[in-house]
Amino acid sequence: MHLQTLGGFWRGRASEGGQAIVLIAITFLALTMAVGLAIDAGQLFVARRTMQEAADAAAYAGAVVRYQGGSATDARSAAIADATRNGYTDGVAGWTVTVHVPPTSGLYVGNDRYAEVIIQGSVRTALVPAQSALTLVHVRATAGAEPLNNGYAIIALDRGNTPDALYAGPNADIHLTGGGILVNSSSTTAAESAQCNLTRFTISPPYGTDVAGSGTGCFPTTGDGVDNNQPQQADPFSGFPKPSTTGMTTYNSLPNTDPTVLTPGVYTVQLGGAGHTNYDLTSGIYILKAGIDLGGNADISSLAGGVFIFNTHTNYPGAFRPGIDTCGVINLQGNAESELAAMTTGTYAHFLLYQDPACTNEMKIAGSQTAVFTGTGTIYLPNATFTLDGNNATLTGSQLVAKKINIQNGNLSIDFNAGNTAQPILPRLSE
Repeated sequence: MHLQTLGGFWRGRASEGGQAIVLIAITFLALTMAVGLAIDAGQLFVARRTMQEAADAAAYAGAVVRYQGGSATDARSAAIADATRNGYTDGVAGWTVTVHVPPTSGLYVGNDRYAEVIIQGSVRTALVPAQSALTLVHVRATAGAEPLNNGYAIIALDRGNTPDALYAGPNADIHLTGGGILVNSSSTTAAESAQCNLTRFTISPPYGTDVAGSGTGCFPTTGDGVDNNQPQQADPFSGFPKPSTTGMTTYNSLPNTDPTVLTPGVYTVQLGGAGHTNYDLTSGIYILKAGIDLGGNADISSLAGGVFIFNTHTNYPGAFRPGIDTCGVINLQGNAESELAAMTTGTYAHFLLYQDPACTNEMKIAGSQTAVFTGTGTIYLPNATFTLDGNNATLTGSQLVAKKINIQNGNLSIDFNAGNTAQPILPRLSE
């Protein structure tokens, strides 16, 4: 009886051992499956993230092309090429790469400033191969050129080691609200102010002066003050589209009337004249190949609706040919009065004056008596100097962007805000 009990005991222990082995096996299998699923989930996450980064980069490449003035076809090609560089080629290894310019879904449907990229394909997992046939990964990205308010009422664009890229003389009056000053020059004297009466040089808080190099002299200490050794910033309007001449009327002479009413078009003749001639510009786009010279005391003003003035060279829209082509000046000297308003709608909304980057002629407002320029909108001279020089010369405007800015004498007053200035259109991811 005792032996039977003993034998039953051992038989019970063996049975329990077998159950433990089964439980351990099941537990091990479950752990293996859990680890496998975790690894597979990680692989899918990495694969999706890699695909999303490729889609983002491809969409951004397309947006850059549109920003630089390329066609929708060019943007589509750039996006496809970028996706290929990142390992995703349509029809290869099971990948599908679809590019739409403009997008066909999302917030920017039909807007040809934007590029939409969709990448799709199956991802093979390592530990659960049977799952791979069901793991279809789909990513989408949209990028485009969007407005950006950069917060600067005055920008001196020169990126070289250039002294006095911004200069304010002892007789300058400068008053800025809604924005500060950016000076891109890396010189130790990049910005210089000899106006030490700080009631005559004011920048409303919280804005100040940002200088890539150093600012010397007397700058307002209100708001952000002067910040030296700041990173250089890109030209906010670089790549901004130039106006097309298609469908525009070309004018080779001016009407002999006073006031002289001008209509939008391409002008091969200089705007200006003597004897207090008055020019009234009806609303629209003006492409000037000989510039504006009001030195003869001619006055100029825009009528209802506003204008966009593009100052360019004699071969426009062809390429500038050094030694052959010439650019017109923007000379508002004498006793002229100019009162111009920018258009408020369209591609050139709040963009008053844009000088072709091929043109280096300075824009000058000067006068010994009363040279007055009142304008709403952005003045943009990417490769030229803006000069204000005259005891009574006055510029009242919205934003001033030039390669160099020289305020020798005169009154400069700028009220900067997003509602009265051109908004830089910069490429960025949108969706």
